[in-house]
Amino acid sequence: MGLKVRGLVAGALTLATLGLGVGTAQAQGPTVTVGADGKTAPVFDYTQAVRERVFIPVAGTDTDSDGVTDRIAIDIVRPKESGPAVKVPAIIDPSPYYTSNGRGNEAQRIITNANGTLDRFPLFYDNYFVPRGYAFIAAHSLGTAFSTGCVWHGGPTDIAGFKAVVDWLNGRVPGYTTVDGTVPSTATWHNGSSAMIGKSYDGTFANGTAATGVEGLKTIVPISAISAWYNYSRTAGIRHNNNYPSGLSSGIAGVNADTGLRPPMVQTPDGPVTRQVFCAPVRAQQDALDGDEHGDINEFWRDRDHNKDADKVKASVFIVHGFQDDNVRMDHVGLWYKALKANNVRTKMWLLRAGHTDPFEQRRAEWVDTLHRWFDQELHGINNGIGAEPSVTIEDEPNVWKNYTSWPIPGTQTTDVYLRGGSSHDGAGTLGGVAGGGTADTLTFQNTGANVSEATLMASPEGQQTNRRVFISPPLTKDVRLSGTAVLNLRAALGTTQSNLSAVVAEIGPTIQTSRTGDGVQNGTKRTCWGATSTDNNACPTLGAECTTAGIGVDNACYLEVDKRVNVPPAAPINEWRVTRGTLDSRQKDTYWYTPNFEAVPGAFNDYDIPLQPTEHIFKAGNRISIIVTANLYGQGASASLGLPSAISAAQPITIDTRRSKITLPLVGGAQTLVESGTFTDPQGTVGGTVPATLSLTLGAPAAFPTFTPGVTRDYAATTDATVTSTAGNATLSVSEPGFLTNGAFSLAEPLRVEFAKSTWNGPTSSEKVGITFKQLIKDKDPLRTGSYSKTVTFTLSTTQP
Repeated sequence: MGLKVRGLVAGALTLATLGLGVGTAQAQGPTVTVGADGKTAPVFDYTQAVRERVFIPVAGTDTDSDGVTDRIAIDIVRPKESGPAVKVPAIIDPSPYYTSNGRGNEAQRIITNANGTLDRFPLFYDNYFVPRGYAFIAAHSLGTAFSTGCVWHGGPTDIAGFKAVVDWLNGRVPGYTTVDGTVPSTATWHNGSSAMIGKSYDGTFANGTAATGVEGLKTIVPISAISAWYNYSRTAGIRHNNNYPSGLSSGIAGVNADTGLRPPMVQTPDGPVTRQVFCAPVRAQQDALDGDEHGDINEFWRDRDHNKDADKVKASVFIVHGFQDDNVRMDHVGLWYKALKANNVRTKMWLLRAGHTDPFEQRRAEWVDTLHRWFDQELHGINNGIGAEPSVTIEDEPNVWKNYTSWPIPGTQTTDVYLRGGSSHDGAGTLGGVAGGGTADTLTFQNTGANVSEATLMASPEGQQTNRRVFISPPLTKDVRLSGTAVLNLRAALGTTQSNLSAVVAEIGPTIQTSRTGDGVQNGTKRTCWGATSTDNNACPTLGAECTTAGIGVDNACYLEVDKRVNVPPAAPINEWRVTRGTLDSRQKDTYWYTPNFEAVPGAFNDYDIPLQPTEHIFKAGNRISIIVTANLYGQGASASLGLPSAISAAQPITIDTRRSKITLPLVGGAQTLVESGTFTDPQGTVGGTVPATLSLTLGAPAAFPTFTPGVTRDYAATTDATVTSTAGNATLSVSEPGFLTNGAFSLAEPLRVEFAKSTWNGPTSSEKVGITFKQLIKDKDPLRTGSYSKTVTFTLSTTQP
């Protein structure tokens, strides 16, 4: 018989029916249900949800060297009815922040009660999805919160912990009810499908776990997430900071006061200490391995690059990122998305016109609905049509969203734009569509040996060019759309053996933009509800309704509304807007690996390719495009007391070869768009010439056979050549009937044969050498007369398309 469903809205259907036989457990109460809107319905009582904590050994991992296998702690909240008869999928947020920084816009931390379970889960996921037939899991990364071990900056051991969570859910590894106990806990309630979701570090863990290829992880939703840790704290050989891995590892191991029951202390011979203190030796190891002495990629960073393992990913990937994110920059998206597509991983993507933020703070109602439908499809197998919708959604302009089938968006072409000298050697340069120096073949600027602020670099673009070189288009006559990754191909001579080299693409003129202040958002005053509450299941009768936050120990989904910060001229004019930027340590022009390094010869020109951050931007008609070339941009000098080299390159002159330097821009419509918009300043004129009809054939030296030998069968050969010139649309080289070689009144018995190396052309050719071979067969019975044999033959070059 089928399972009975109670309390459903009109038109609701059960997701599946299970055939039950004698002795089979029957579901008591509601089961997973699809409502009339095609989405899983909120039929489970959140106030009755099961809350539990499980500790899972991470096989082969002892990061704190205490002789005990590390255990990762997870907090679970799931429908009371879930179990062998009503199995549900799990949504996992893998995080290092549960007792330190907290999660979300309001920095929520877990609140652990005296029973060792959670009174409050951060974020809205549990409140919204548990009533709809999901479990939610807050997974504490090793070395943080209630997990044991030590943090290893997102490395293989950290990822192994989260893989173990998926393995436990699928019955492949054991789990226990206490941190050091042996009472088992099994996920008999799990349906075999899991998702991982999270912002920033959390989303990075999702990327890394998917890159293991673990079975049962069906989808991940990385939000503002890292794909390669090197690119987070370094850029192309340039450090942004000192000893960053250990510093971050220390911070996330901390415990804030508002977390309820605190994690246990670690017992040592010197007395109890916090796990943060206990793991100090591990952080010292990280300092020794992070490569601060060179700032390049080494084994430490290679182990934290998930892009290289994209071929292992089995989960679908729903990427969400702000393309104004200056924290986790867009190169993480560019590399990850490209690697996933190259390996035929099913993807979906939202690109926000914002910084390091969550779509819940950007487009809340649409985001909750989209995420719900995505999880229903990926975890419950509901065919709701989301997979057939356009896979890419981009905020083209503030609060203006559009769907696309791919990214970069369809119609994008890489377009070469050349950096040209301007009317004055001391003034701004121009942009051209063809190579050439413009009014100057070289332009020089000074690396001042210091960082120059971005605002200073972009200000007064036609002013002084001392520490930069600016190349500017005329005012655009139509909009120009950039989509993807620009690359500066710079040919330059350095004044010393090394310099940082940087570029900024900017728009000059008034524009409406999402501010970079506060990542483009600011808290409002109204709170709205996005899920059930642990003390009153009816506290949120309507999604999006106004609400009042509850006490710290109450788990509800009442969140501040967040407003976008938009600069609108003329009230808040923007005259120079940074579109994208990039930088490079010249020593890494050939590879970002720490050895070997390129050392420039001062004064000698070399080619440097500088990738800029991927982005989306529309240059507006009437405004101008500017390309700024400079030296130090991201570098932040290391303290001399640390014995580390500065990330700021030394003062020196840098000379640009304007005949060959260019920037490759990914533009919708390609070069034609730039021509139509008036971007190029190349002067246009008319020049012409004529070519007379020409068919020319010049023969080389006369061919001569070797001496003919009587009584021996042999095929003799002689060679010469012809020089062919033709301006015709086609041409054919031919020879008259060769006949027979003669010696006075005597002729050879076999005819002369002629072969051409090439005899036809389908277009013009000039001074082309063509081999000609003469062949003569003489048989052993053929009579030969003393003397010389010869024959005159006629060659013709002809055409049907003069």
